[in-house]
Amino acid sequence: MADDKPEKHNRPLPPAETRWKKGMSGNPRGRPKKQESLTSLLNKEIKKTCPADRQKRTYEELLVLATLQLAMKGNAAALKEVWERLDGKVLQTGKVQLGGAEGKQIQIKVTYGEEDENGGAQTS
Repeated sequence: MADDKPEKHNRPLPPAETRWKKGMSGNPRGRPKKQESLTSLLNKEIKKTCPADRQKRTYEELLVLATLQLAMKGNAAALKEVWERLDGKVLQTGKVQLGGAEGKQIQIKVTYGEEDENGGAQTS
């Protein structure tokens, strides 16, 4: 009865007739096949040639042209989409606060050219 000893987790073992048999898989049918998603179906369909197009372009090409045309007409959403695809999306930054030590005001001095003896800018 060495098989009926509880394992290191102090739980009793299941009955011998319901335990896995040696050499038998715990998942005999294997992992189920991946179901097709809407995205994968759309990716397949968008690569196909549009039957209504005289130039035999794909749906993908037609969508790009339509988006560009909308952007040229001033459609803000289309223009933003085109812009972000070309230049990359603008990074959104958090609120920036500048301040001196202990919340005191800071002063920034910008000087163009050379400074005079008094620390001011020289004018020609």
